[in-house]
Amino acid sequence: MAIENEMSPKTGDCNVERHSTRIVVWDLPSAVERSNKFRVKFGVKCSNECRPNGWVLEVSDNDGNKLAGATLSDEVWPDTTALYYTEVELTAPDSEGLHAWEAKVPATEQDIPHGEGVASFNVRVVATPEYILTVEAIDRETQSPVEGARVVVHPYRAFTDERGLAQVKVPKGKYRLFVSGKNYFPFRSDKEVNADMTVRAELTMDQELSDADVYA
Repeated sequence: MAIENEMSPKTGDCNVERHSTRIVVWDLPSAVERSNKFRVKFGVKCSNECRPNGWVLEVSDNDGNKLAGATLSDEVWPDTTALYYTEVELTAPDSEGLHAWEAKVPATEQDIPHGEGVASFNVRVVATPEYILTVEAIDRETQSPVEGARVVVHPYRAFTDERGLAQVKVPKGKYRLFVSGKNYFPFRSDKEVNADMTVRAELTMDQELSDADVYA
């Protein structure tokens, strides 16, 4: 799960304390192509664990323009307590760069008053990918594939499969590639991508030093 923000409770004219609401954002893509559609999940939780009664979550851009809205489900997100959720389809702007957007649940004056909930999140918009960068993660000592290694070619991310392979689609340009796996030292390589290419990342185990190593 990603970014969250919570508004403080307020007091109404009749001294009824408002319940505060908290918004959580997750499944946000690391990068979205210009004008492409994508989906994001939002969860809302009341400080007193109230069920939503027609609560509507709204998403706006950095200029305050409403982009989408959705009614929260009456179902709780699995393995959480009173986190009610919805999934919203959004469209990326046509301009590249980092766009600051906002999710909001307006204050309500229903049976139990609730304060406004707000969460900010960023949408990174990129050019249409031109080439495929294939990364092959290999254990340097055993020469066997490393599954589940994290591949980062900012702002793109992927994980290697059981064959130690991951593919990232990128536009033409210069990139710094990072490959990291559990119990391995990170691998780094600077590459200029102007065609489909494959990079072999040999990872070295990060082993604890023995007493003999320490006092050698």
